[in-house]
Amino acid sequence: MKRVHKAYTIILFIFVLAYIKAEAQNPNWSPPVGNAFQFSANVIAQIKLSDITSNNVNDRIAFFDGAEMRGLGNAVALGNGLYRHFITIYSNQSLDTLTIKVYQQGTDHVYEVQQPFIFQSQSITGSVDNAYTINIYPDNNAPIWLLPVPSQSTIEGLPFDPIDMAQYLVQPDEYPVDWTYTINPNLIVNINGSILNVSAVSGFTGQTFLTVRATEQPIVDRLLFEGERTNQQEEQYAEVIIEFNVMPLYDAPLWQPSIPGQGIVIGQQFDTIPLHTYENQYTGTSIRYDYKPVLEEKIPNDTLPGWQITNTYGTTMSVVARPDYTPKHHFNHAGDVLAAFSGNELRGIAHRNPINGLFYLSIGGEAENNDTITLLLYSTDMKRILTKEKLFVYEPYRILGDDELPYSIEFAPIVPVIPDIDIVGGIYDMPVNIVDENFIGSMTFTISAMDPMYPLYLRDDIDVSFCIAADSTSLSLFYQDLDGDGLGNPLASVMACNMPEGYVTNDDDCNDNGVDNNISIAITENSGTPNDGLICAASEVTLSVVQTAQSYQWSSGHTTQSIQVDPSVTTAYSVTVTFMVGCIFTKSDTIIVEGLVVKNSNNAGFGSLRNILECSNEGDTITYDLPTVDNTILTQELIIDKNVRIQGTILTRPEISIDFNNALNGIIITANKKLILDNIDVKTIGATNQSTFTGTGSVDIIGFTYISSQ
Repeated sequence: MKRVHKAYTIILFIFVLAYIKAEAQNPNWSPPVGNAFQFSANVIAQIKLSDITSNNVNDRIAFFDGAEMRGLGNAVALGNGLYRHFITIYSNQSLDTLTIKVYQQGTDHVYEVQQPFIFQSQSITGSVDNAYTINIYPDNNAPIWLLPVPSQSTIEGLPFDPIDMAQYLVQPDEYPVDWTYTINPNLIVNINGSILNVSAVSGFTGQTFLTVRATEQPIVDRLLFEGERTNQQEEQYAEVIIEFNVMPLYDAPLWQPSIPGQGIVIGQQFDTIPLHTYENQYTGTSIRYDYKPVLEEKIPNDTLPGWQITNTYGTTMSVVARPDYTPKHHFNHAGDVLAAFSGNELRGIAHRNPINGLFYLSIGGEAENNDTITLLLYSTDMKRILTKEKLFVYEPYRILGDDELPYSIEFAPIVPVIPDIDIVGGIYDMPVNIVDENFIGSMTFTISAMDPMYPLYLRDDIDVSFCIAADSTSLSLFYQDLDGDGLGNPLASVMACNMPEGYVTNDDDCNDNGVDNNISIAITENSGTPNDGLICAASEVTLSVVQTAQSYQWSSGHTTQSIQVDPSVTTAYSVTVTFMVGCIFTKSDTIIVEGLVVKNSNNAGFGSLRNILECSNEGDTITYDLPTVDNTILTQELIIDKNVRIQGTILTRPEISIDFNNALNGIIITANKKLILDNIDVKTIGATNQSTFTGTGSVDIIGFTYISSQ
């Protein structure tokens, strides 16, 4: 074993009691007078000395409140050398905290219990067969042990998270502890105090185990009793085996090609960015996207204003403010200043509170005035004055925000939108919202693609700029140059204020790598549902090639830029596009048609029972994709407005659950319509005063149907 630094740990026993040797010789305790107390309880106990049952007839267990005796038990022989202590304990409180002392005849010593005993009136603690165990140890040298440590996982090249071994140590006393480990050839190990630091040796992947030991250090030359000393004490130790798993390194996310910036004229909107189009290396099942604003200094810098309030006002309005620069950044520099103006008149000033980072702004005014308030923030990081025009109307004595929910002030004129979730499949179109419709200028954001398990290790970041110009003369059209030959792809262009990385000003390339992926087919559904390519059978859909080209050839035989289709089953459509520059590309897209098989157990969505019912016809039979999907959870009422059968099997009956914690009604069957349940179970969750089935229609049961409530 390799010895490392000491650590000191105090952990109270939860299930086992620890004891201190206190005094010698039988104390000859006298039991308390029971009728002097209002409440009583009983304990059936046994004594163990160093984990060995003590069956001495003269052993005693006593309960105390301070120095006052509250209960005393004698050892009662049960036969075969087995003893139990039957103790009645007393208190003037129905719930009380008592201490325990034990006299053990074999050692002729009294042991004081460190862990208190909780008295509860009329309770019985322990039984004859399962006695309440009181453990005592000579010299207060109780055993220690280590709780199981969860298995640890990492990826090749990344150290494991540090482990504080003190959190897993169970130690009833206060002796110092040494932490050691058994050398493992697959691991590099270091212990600093009680902190275990582990990393895998270069090239190792797979599973391995590490044994860690905690050893109590003996106290030498310790005074036991008056005139008696010892320089020996038994060493206590405990070990735990920890599992470590190292996964092989896999490809990190990579922005390739680069995400281009965008430029628009004031009044226009930025294009949504399909982030999955630009991340083309990561192969994980889910990915996490994120962003943060780049805090760019203004050139030339704005100087820190010498804001001072010179007027006196009859009333005040208070704002507990949190100035933001997108939801990803809260202004946190000590030199930041927030000011309130009405027109050109300064009404209030606030500095950042160093404890919670908030700004406590007091705004002066008069009771009869309804002035609009504009907030200005001087950002020390950006050397810039930011303005939020006419944010609210002054109201005397009103308080906006508090410490728990401060008043958020968004000073960023442009804000991307990325959900704070792991995105399964990685497909996400990022909107870019314009917060300040009068803003002219640019903002830059660092867009990140990350592995959800190791976001700091497997990631790629790219800076993307967005600008808003007063007119189109400040914008230019740039073309993507994936192969780096200086020639741009005429099918992949972007309008921007400055040329993005990987783009050029010409459109002379007809063979740029991957250009066929940039042919876009726009899908427009005429059924009133979202344009997501998911439709009911025979719904009309318009397919359009976004790019204008010389000719179009669809798989349906059409030759126009847009075609209209009404598929009854899921159908793939493709189009071959020929451009004036001679490039020919083909693009495919699929229209997915809702069927009659439930493949989604959610309340709604494609493949759910609700969607299928909306798309089904009179007399249709709906089944489940058994055994993969065997239930539906309804959080809204379900209306049956056609004759329909929902069918399971006698061996696998799908279950329709109605969650009345959210749904106001259950299954509503309209007039003259019949719902047939064929081997389908129905369950209700939550409120019981609501009807499972309502309406003037009817329900037929075929096969086995179990209707229950939870």
